[in-house]
Amino acid sequence: MEKYSSRGSLLADDMGLGKMLTTLALILATSHLAKKSQIDGVQNLPVQSAATLVICPLATLSNWENELKIHFVKGALPYCIFHGRERRQIQREDLLSSLVVLTTYEMVGTSGNPLHTNQITIESLDVCWFRIVLDEAHMIRNPTANRTVNIQKLQSKFILCLTGTPFQNRLADVQSLISLLKISPWDQEWTWKKHLIPGMNVGSQDAITTMNRLMETICLRRTKDVLLNLSSKVEKVVIVSLGEPWEDLSTRFHQTFIQCFGRLRLSGEPWDSTEFFRQLTMIRQFCNHPTFARHEIHFTWNRRWQDSAKLVHLVENLNEFLQGKQGVQRPKAVIFSSFVAYLEM
Repeated sequence: MEKYSSRGSLLADDMGLGKMLTTLALILATSHLAKKSQIDGVQNLPVQSAATLVICPLATLSNWENELKIHFVKGALPYCIFHGRERRQIQREDLLSSLVVLTTYEMVGTSGNPLHTNQITIESLDVCWFRIVLDEAHMIRNPTANRTVNIQKLQSKFILCLTGTPFQNRLADVQSLISLLKISPWDQEWTWKKHLIPGMNVGSQDAITTMNRLMETICLRRTKDVLLNLSSKVEKVVIVSLGEPWEDLSTRFHQTFIQCFGRLRLSGEPWDSTEFFRQLTMIRQFCNHPTFARHEIHFTWNRRWQDSAKLVHLVENLNEFLQGKQGVQRPKAVIFSSFVAYLEM
């Protein structure tokens, strides 16, 4: 990947294809270059490090450590974890002697208490990393967010963004990632506004070709089609009744929504797109759990997961699934939702 760009790349494989393991294999394969880079810059400031700084969500921090323990012999990829209170026990030498430093997005831009000479934080350490890896990079698609600004201040020779969804809702999402990669001139907002966004908005073939060439140059994306032994996907739609009184409320929300915006659409009157999507999202969330429509309902109730017909159905079927996997030591199931708050119930 690094031969395609002198600065950074984007790995956008489908979920489940092993972006973590691919990245760790890349780190091991280029470790000799990283060490040589560290020696060549030994007299320079900032301090040159051979380490790859992996910045990931807290939820995947343990996954990275497990991949290192399972797939690499001890000592092949020396690593340390920079997170939580334990990070204050880490010496500068620990960071510089590691090939992998694992940290989280919360640890970037967090200086905490005044530092002793042997206690450092990521943003205050005057280090130029060999490589920075941004796991779940779509989380930093907002270019003005403090998290994004702090990451841009970090120094490295290479940057690798990992995400299965480089495009979320807008072209600006991938623009933010390319800005982090510092690929000139596409890391400048004016370049997009002048050469890409206007043409993409009207479906210009020239703009689409330019976008495709840009992504082909910096991005590697493989889908699950590359797995020849993968079972075919089975999609099953399950109709779940919300139960009383939520079924009646759901019907009322739908009717109000259709009457309001259906009338405006037929009459040609202007309508507020923000309010349209707010109400539409509220109805979708209400189908998950009535608490998401608490501002629309004039009475309250205890927030229980049992009030969600979907969750009740999910738990029942999940138990059947896990119990039915005879002979499997640790059967696994992956649950997706469009709304994080729903999964936190």
